[in-house]
Amino acid sequence: MEFFEVLNKRRTTREFLDKPVDFEVIKKILQAGNKAPTWDHNRNWEYIILRTDEEKEYTFEYAKSVADKFDAEKYLNFPRPYPITLGQKMYGYAMPRQFTMLKQAPYVIIPLFKSKELNGASVSKLNPFATIWCVIENIFLAATAEGLSCSMRIPLEKEAEIVKKKLKVPPSFMIPVFIGVGYANPKEQKLEQYKPDIDKQIRFGRWK
Repeated sequence: MEFFEVLNKRRTTREFLDKPVDFEVIKKILQAGNKAPTWDHNRNWEYIILRTDEEKEYTFEYAKSVADKFDAEKYLNFPRPYPITLGQKMYGYAMPRQFTMLKQAPYVIIPLFKSKELNGASVSKLNPFATIWCVIENIFLAATAEGLSCSMRIPLEKEAEIVKKKLKVPPSFMIPVFIGVGYANPKEQKLEQYKPDIDKQIRFGRWK
């Protein structure tokens, strides 16, 4: 698949087909993740792979509780002083699927990066966090190139620590995201997305 075709095809999936995925393809996708730039030149990344329903149910108990509590009907129809935004529509669609979009996926990838805590005192202090997201983007694009799709859940509040404890992750590593990988359900609802105008985003020399 040509590179820009991959970019245009990549999207977040929240409904997967019940169709197996060859693990060799998952390894190929992770190898693509390892090609990302790294700030310390050591590529201190690890990956936990979940395969069974039992593993996913155990790991994502917190995500399930969040999804079960979310009232999409109430959220989407809440009176607002302005028309509902595309982002709010997407949020209302995505939140009830925060658990199922991981459980349905044949594989869940949990990337780990070496850092005990995030230090936002300056942008450069966030280098470990920035580079793991380069890894994650490579994973998304490689999955798309292989005809697969990904779901993405960023852990909320204490969730990452809960999952770390469950999976016995060393304290020197952090979890940025949970990624479901599988074949997208072609019948999944596709919500409208905001499309920025690149000509309005570019500024030459300075902001104004």
